[in-house]
Amino acid sequence: MKIARFNIDGKSKIAVKSSHIWYDYDVILRTRGYAYERDDNRPDTIITRMIEAGKLHQNFVMEQLQWASFDADKYHLDLDNVIPLLPMRPGKIIGVARNWKNHAKEQGKDMPDSPIFFTKSSNCAIGPEDKITFPKDIGRVDHEGELGVVIGKAAKGVKASDADQFIHSYTITNDITARDLQRELQAKGYPWTAAKSCDSFAPIGPCLSLPGRMLPLDKQKIEVRVNKEIRQHGTLSEMNWKVPELIEVISKHITLDPGDIIACGTPSGIGPIMPGDEVSVQVSGIGTLVNKVGEFVD
Repeated sequence: MKIARFNIDGKSKIAVKSSHIWYDYDVILRTRGYAYERDDNRPDTIITRMIEAGKLHQNFVMEQLQWASFDADKYHLDLDNVIPLLPMRPGKIIGVARNWKNHAKEQGKDMPDSPIFFTKSSNCAIGPEDKITFPKDIGRVDHEGELGVVIGKAAKGVKASDADQFIHSYTITNDITARDLQRELQAKGYPWTAAKSCDSFAPIGPCLSLPGRMLPLDKQKIEVRVNKEIRQHGTLSEMNWKVPELIEVISKHITLDPGDIIACGTPSGIGPIMPGDEVSVQVSGIGTLVNKVGEFVD
């Protein structure tokens, strides 16, 4: 099952897809009398609030769709030609560096003994078809397609064996990086924040995929294309540290809150992007996230 957010008649609407049918989840919840807190002045926070309230947990969603299936036409949405919005604005994004051996090698780096992680701020997040932008004088800017893990409930000191209980869903992220600036900062021993957290540097989407009906995560493939030419590809089994291990290591130091996203690292093939380029990141079982690079900004 997939969860996405759409702009329909000028209003943010939550839809859930099951068996190739998109259901109007807002109407289903209202009809069944399930109220939840939503701030229509901040529509990009609605899904996070619903996760916190338990209204988007997998078993609850399945129960609602089973009820709606008896009158599916009443709740059906025709969204074939509607572009999804940013699913949710995460409270924080935790990026993982050098989680693919071939990516570490292409950067001339050794694999670390344990996961290296960093933060990207919430201002980075943009949705499908939103434009990636950056200043002309920032130097080389790269794409980094990655699996995103959406946290479902507060996680602190979680063991890898229990990590599945804290995963709400999976999505796609593109860890856009100002590469020249990152290298300059690294050479000085400074943090990488400025190279990772520019506005628009974290495309997310097109949906949240609930894990129940997905194939095993290790079998999913990732592929990044720029102007339809393949730049990156791999299978998630190639990640050095798997999702449960990442949750254990990160939650030892940082409390993960509902709606936070872990970006799990990128395979080899990173490369520069320029205004006019189209970047697509596909993860099987989730979908394809497409963004264009806009003109240089001041």
